Amino acid sequence: MATENSFTRLMKSYGRLTIFLIPIGVAVNFVGGQIALLLKLPLYLDSIGTILVGATCGALPGALVGLLSNAINSITSPPTFAFAILNVLFGLLAGLLGRYGVFKSWWKTLLSAIPFAFIGGFGGALITIWVLGGAAVGGTGIVVGSLVAAGMPVNTANFVAQLPIDLVDKVPTVLIVYAIIRGIPRRLLVKLPLGWVYLADGGQRAGVAGASRVQ
Repeated sequence: MATENSFTRLMKSYGRLTIFLIPIGVAVNFVGGQIALLLKLPLYLDSIGTILVGATCGALPGALVGLLSNAINSITSPPTFAFAILNVLFGLLAGLLGRYGVFKSWWKTLLSAIPFAFIGGFGGALITIWVLGGAAVGGTGIVVGSLVAAGMPVNTANFVAQLPIDLVDKVPTVLIVYAIIRGIPRRLLVKLPLGWVYLADGGQRAGVAGASRVQ
């Protein structure tokens, strides 16, 4: 109970808007992931909400969105939960990059696709090999299957397929996050834990940051 109370107090310290955005982030991930699966796209589109919440609310809320997203998706697709650690890492990285103002600039945002893709592509390939025996799921599975059919070893095929596919996935993902942040009204940004990054410079930061912690 003490642990639960501590966690509750920690989440409340982020503010009510952050708590409200967590399920929205999960919903965005779910919708994006389902679209990719239904259309059998060689993309994932399941981390937009994770990165958005991490970039605006901090690493912990972002990681929580990632964990909950994979937990929910695993109800209909159990192998999905094996990749939960990747979505958690996306949230943590988004929080770090958000704090340093990466998502204020479109070109820095674009470059951020590289570390996200490395985590997703390299980590995804390892999990696919170790947990699923190399049997990739979704649109990625089609690419891996084609490479294996052409004579490439299954482990190699996973790395060759997943690294570039994850980069292709993360480019639109981070740009969508950038566009959403640009569209968030100032009156809402000021209530977010990392809102000061997008609102203020210099001496104004302390005041805005203090206001966001009060929320």
